[in-house]
Amino acid sequence: MIDGIDVELLGQMTIGCPNKDSLNQIFMSQNVYGKRLDLVHKVCEKHINEVHHQNELLNRHRLSPAGWTLEYRPLSQDNFYAHASKIDHGENNYEISFSLGIPAILLSIAIELNSNEQISAYKNNNRNSINDWFFNVDDETDIPDETINWVLDTCLLLYFHEVCHVIFGHCKYQENNNNETRALEMDADFNAGSMFGLFLKEFLDPERKFISGVNTLTRVIKAGFLAGVALKALSGKSEKYHYPTIRIMSFYAGCIFPLTNLGDLENFKNINEGDDYYNHFVTSVREPLLESLRNSSLRYYAGTEQEIESDYEELINVTSPLRNKLKDGPLKNLAIPVIRA
Repeated sequence: MIDGIDVELLGQMTIGCPNKDSLNQIFMSQNVYGKRLDLVHKVCEKHINEVHHQNELLNRHRLSPAGWTLEYRPLSQDNFYAHASKIDHGENNYEISFSLGIPAILLSIAIELNSNEQISAYKNNNRNSINDWFFNVDDETDIPDETINWVLDTCLLLYFHEVCHVIFGHCKYQENNNNETRALEMDADFNAGSMFGLFLKEFLDPERKFISGVNTLTRVIKAGFLAGVALKALSGKSEKYHYPTIRIMSFYAGCIFPLTNLGDLENFKNINEGDDYYNHFVTSVREPLLESLRNSSLRYYAGTEQEIESDYEELINVTSPLRNKLKDGPLKNLAIPVIRA
């Protein structure tokens, strides 16, 4: 399963984060130096360390007991590329290739969306925060920790999205049409949201650890939105994806499920009351993000009100039922078995 551009693997695999000189070479076309290089190195290093930790937990508690393995491979490329695939040896051995361009590009987008005003350099239709990184960042620019953590959350959510392509059998299934592709993406989004809510509790870093159910839900909504923007803008199968505001629904629904069971979020006895509460909650978080996107250089990927409404109808009437059909059908015997201790 490939998310991002369709490209051959050109960069080298790495274990840890490359040093700044190496990152400067990887991102040479984007003129990353000084404060920009410091920011990229900080985000890439934290992202790689976080994912290695999460991957170790997954292998220990979920994959190894079932006889599966999963390797995380950071890739020294400047593009947006994530790929979950089988390793040649063994039936249930997988790897996730994840380019270093992902955290860098997400950082550039997040900085623009968090800006209080339009970045004048991006008024040229050929320039945006994806093809011209950090245009308003210089050595005097102060990027808040909130932006860094937003990017790290999004990288983690995308990693979990790829993990879900593996453990829920998507990599073993050949989709037959665009509807099935969207159904698999929805399934990976939902389950990635669940994993995000659960695994956040394993963080020890005080800036990154679980604070509350409400805080976690806010984080997954924001991360899902940023991921959706990048995937819609950069993927080789962009036309097969739902709009960012629609994908949020799958991410946050997945996050709500385990957190209500654990008592970290309110579990409403009245379904309609619960739906109203969470719909209002997600709208309050999403609307400022959507407004920022529509004022940004990436406004094309926001979708019009009519397009979003049509996309929502497709999610409810086509994607969601097909996801359930695939889960109860061909994917049922392809997913990793649950091994009870």
